[in-house]
Amino acid sequence: MKSILIALLLAAPSLAYAQAERESPEKGEEVHDPTQHYNWASHLSPYGKNGYQSLDEEGGPMGDGKLGPEGKPLKEGEEEEQMSPPFIFVLINFGLLLILLGKKAAPIANEMAMKRSDEIKTSLDEAARLRTAAKDKLDEYNAKLKQAESEIDTMIKTMRETAEEDRKRIIAAAEAQAALLKKDAEERIAAEIDRARHTLQREVVEAAAAVAEKTLREKTTTADQNNLVDSFLKGVSA
Repeated sequence: MKSILIALLLAAPSLAYAQAERESPEKGEEVHDPTQHYNWASHLSPYGKNGYQSLDEEGGPMGDGKLGPEGKPLKEGEEEEQMSPPFIFVLINFGLLLILLGKKAAPIANEMAMKRSDEIKTSLDEAARLRTAAKDKLDEYNAKLKQAESEIDTMIKTMRETAEEDRKRIIAAAEAQAALLKKDAEERIAAEIDRARHTLQREVVEAAAAVAEKTLREKTTTADQNNLVDSFLKGVSA
């Protein structure tokens, strides 16, 4: 971590300077190419007469009020600027930063990637498990539903068969009861007819006897009665 911070501190001045050079000019100002006077690798040391801290941006002495070795005068409102640090140092610092980041951050990044991969794999496994469990539960519910439908169909069929048997049994019992009632009524009617016939016969016989008795009384004389009595007595003595 210290190495990364050192590399960042070394690169910060150069990057800040380069960023400042890249800023857009204000309206009305002349467009200036910041790379035109870059100190690529010509002045590596910051000290001494030819050090980049002692020179202006075009390579002339810093603080003489002119630009470059030729001593070009400054434009109105223009200020003399110090030469930039060697850009090669910026590249070296950036390369060192990348190396340090690769050594220090790569294992962390790999560990984070592996952890994230494991989390994703675990999530996918859990999702697959939940999907399988949901499918199994759905299959179980479908099986129970089919079983319930089958049981309901069986119950309805049994109820219909039972109702049909009850209907037949009730009809048979009603028909048997009707037959018994009919037979009893017929027997009662036959008995009443026999009783009425016997009564009628008795009444006819009694009426005929009364008529015969009356007729005999009216048409039989005393002599006829004596002859009948004699005949009866003879028959008894014989």
